[in-house]
Amino acid sequence: MPLLFLRDESGMVIMGGSARHRLSPVCSHLDHRLPMNSFGFLARKRLPTPARLLLGVVLLSALGGLANHARAAELQDRATYSDAVVPFLRQHCTACHGAEEAGAGLRLDTLEPDFLSPQSAGAWVEVMDQINLGQMPPEGEPRPEAERLRRVTSWIADELRFAEKRRSGAGRGVIMRRLNRFEVANTLRDLLHLQFLPGESPLDQLPPDGTAEGFDKVATALMLDPSLLEQYFQVASQVAQRAIVDGPPQYPTRRMRYELEETANNRAIDYLCANPAIECRENEIVLMADATRSFGVMKYGDTRDEIPTSGLYRIRVRAWGTPGAEGHPVRMRFRQDHPQDDQQLLLETEVTDQPTVYEAVVPRDPKCGEYHVEILNPARFRLTSSVGVQFRREQQEASAENDFATALRLQSRQQLESLTFSRPNPETADTGRLAKLYVDWIECEGPLYEQWPPRSHQQLLFRGEGATEDLDYATEIFRRFLPRAYRRPITDEDLQSVMAVVEAELAAGRSFHDAIRAGLTVTLCSPHFLFLIEPAGDDGGGDAHRNDAHRNDAHRDDEHGGDDAISDDQPGVPRRLNDWELATRLSYFLWSSMPDERLFDLAAAGRLHQPEVLLAEVDRMLADEKAAALIDSFAAQWLKTDAFLAFAPDQRTYRDYSPALGEAMVREPLAFFREVLQSNESLLSFVDSDWTMVNETLADFYGLSDVSGDAFRRVVLPDDSPRGGLLGMAGVALMGSDGVRTKPVHRGAYVRDVLFNDPPDPPPPGVGEVEPNIQGERLTVRQRLIQHQQIASCAACHLRIDCYGLALENFNVIGQWRTRQDGEDFRGDRTPPIDPSGVLPNGQAFDSFAEFKSLLLQRPERVARGLSEKMLTYALGRGIDARDRSTVDALVDQLVAEDYRLQTLIRGIVTSKPFQQK
Repeated sequence: MPLLFLRDESGMVIMGGSARHRLSPVCSHLDHRLPMNSFGFLARKRLPTPARLLLGVVLLSALGGLANHARAAELQDRATYSDAVVPFLRQHCTACHGAEEAGAGLRLDTLEPDFLSPQSAGAWVEVMDQINLGQMPPEGEPRPEAERLRRVTSWIADELRFAEKRRSGAGRGVIMRRLNRFEVANTLRDLLHLQFLPGESPLDQLPPDGTAEGFDKVATALMLDPSLLEQYFQVASQVAQRAIVDGPPQYPTRRMRYELEETANNRAIDYLCANPAIECRENEIVLMADATRSFGVMKYGDTRDEIPTSGLYRIRVRAWGTPGAEGHPVRMRFRQDHPQDDQQLLLETEVTDQPTVYEAVVPRDPKCGEYHVEILNPARFRLTSSVGVQFRREQQEASAENDFATALRLQSRQQLESLTFSRPNPETADTGRLAKLYVDWIECEGPLYEQWPPRSHQQLLFRGEGATEDLDYATEIFRRFLPRAYRRPITDEDLQSVMAVVEAELAAGRSFHDAIRAGLTVTLCSPHFLFLIEPAGDDGGGDAHRNDAHRNDAHRDDEHGGDDAISDDQPGVPRRLNDWELATRLSYFLWSSMPDERLFDLAAAGRLHQPEVLLAEVDRMLADEKAAALIDSFAAQWLKTDAFLAFAPDQRTYRDYSPALGEAMVREPLAFFREVLQSNESLLSFVDSDWTMVNETLADFYGLSDVSGDAFRRVVLPDDSPRGGLLGMAGVALMGSDGVRTKPVHRGAYVRDVLFNDPPDPPPPGVGEVEPNIQGERLTVRQRLIQHQQIASCAACHLRIDCYGLALENFNVIGQWRTRQDGEDFRGDRTPPIDPSGVLPNGQAFDSFAEFKSLLLQRPERVARGLSEKMLTYALGRGIDARDRSTVDALVDQLVAEDYRLQTLIRGIVTSKPFQQK
């Protein structure tokens, strides 16, 4: 049935409906019906309000949700409700919360077990919280047994989780999913061959997406509102402006060089040559300490800026070094002034003893200032004078007490006796023994262009310069472009909806390039681009999408067999995805981006669904560099690495910690996942392994030798190292702390959630971690946690969480291995020993971290099931529920049969029914 047409006050038709492509029984597919007056592109031209232009997207999303309407109340465990919960409420609650007396406005005698209803679910949450807090039943009333309390609260928590899974798992009826901002950025990169600079990517300009089931790919969390729509419009406009250019670049590529021997001739910085740590020579400058300056002599052309415009620049420096008496390699840092600390470093490296040109291509912007080269292992030309420092301290103390006479007397004595804060270091008198960095010249070349006009321009305006720029050419441009943008064959209506804008622009006298930009903007704001649309019940969107090969009955019977076949035609029955939809689902699973030409070609040929072809594509895609998106998106969210640096460690207590170390802690588990994926290791490596991934910073922290540089590499661990697996990584320990002390409950919850996909029930409101020691007490975290477990309403949950966290107590706040308590007020050699022992919920006891990991490995299927559920959720864009149990079982069976290899799991998901059907 057709939808309404929306017009603004000028009579402009914003959106229209069409019954051609059936999205669900209750709504139709929407297409843009575009303005008959001018559609301006630049901000200075008249634009229709973006929210009006994209209102149809909101309607599309809302109407699509109708297919996801709440079903009748359904319980996961109705038996417990009938046998335990109802009797409990009648015995202990309804007297005060019934028809005659509804205490706190809460009636429990009529409370329905409908957890899909916000009102009903809220009431059940209140019941659970009050029981957990020990406030219900109230004081003076008979106290139920702890096991009865646990059974009721656990049932409520389980049903809440089940209802949430049903909501997020209703993807069998969800006909579309909005691309998240990571996918939008990747798709624009691949669609238009764009390279985004820091701060200019859609990932930077769009707000964070909502999450469900731990991921930002679940359809129910990816809502739309007018402000987000306007931001999409702004991003689309900026992309269109970049994709199509007018004339030559405003700033051609130029090379700026500074010969460092000119320092002595520059009156502004010739003082550097008077520094005993710097030697100015005829052809170079020699650094034994400190750094050089460029002081404004590397301006771009006639501008006043070193960097005229944001872009990529090639930075080069010709340098070499001599190690000096100690024999350590000379390390050089090349940096540029910038108000943001993370934008200052250009390159950092060891230098050889032969003149060498070192270079890097880095993004730069006009905020950049002068350049500096410094030696990172300098000699100490000045030593601190303890007498001078003491005089200065006494002066400050006298001034603070308003004893200015004493302060002046001390200052006069210091000047008369030359009691300075530092004094020359006699060991640097012989500079021949010192490490030296020789710098010949520094250079900046840019802005760099891969080609001009850029590839995006040449792809769109495919006929090149001098082509006749008319409506026929514009039509052909979008006839070629839209199938890639919409990730499927297009209909005449698809093309006409965009061409209406282009035609209106040309009729209004806009330039051809502006008209194409306007059409491109509309395309990138279309629901066909912003959403992954998989219509339910028919062939997936009209004749243009039909895949005859995909509908081959013989293929269907061969692969799924008779009664188990997936229907393509029966309304309300799951249908197989056509090859275009399968290509899209596959690419957004493994690449978080659009299909490439190979996938499009296979879809057009109707071959992608063939098992041998599909698995070959999985192997090809995993070997592609774009598979890094699986690490950056799936692994980062599964392992929760964004939470690792939530609390900064106390610098006074944990002096080995640094921002560089923190960054390495975040990168380690992602590098570990990459290695497991690329080498097809067992996923049980996340529980324990004899190797890990480190760079120089992390290797030094772990006490591992022979690792240099910032790149992560695989290293074999010593036999006595505790670092193998995820739980031995410092970042996990840091995440499970508050910067001062460890938090075993947080660590235990992390283990259950990440390794088993079994997050604990939510705590009562206002109940946080175990409190710090009160004054005069010196209880360990373990002792305080055991005290906390004595509270009846807390014991049941903590017994199923704390053992997993206490097993990690040998790792302190920053992940250092310890055998005695540290942090908080624990200092010295007589602090209490660490006790990592515990008993798992199944009754198995352990005395050490190593024994704990060995017990986890005794149940490998539990780890395999947890990761299978997580990755299946990510791949499908919806939560999973009981109806997916057979699929998860099959995935686990495949993993067991193939030694738990990670790529086995990925292949199993791609070939599963839920992945290949709608």
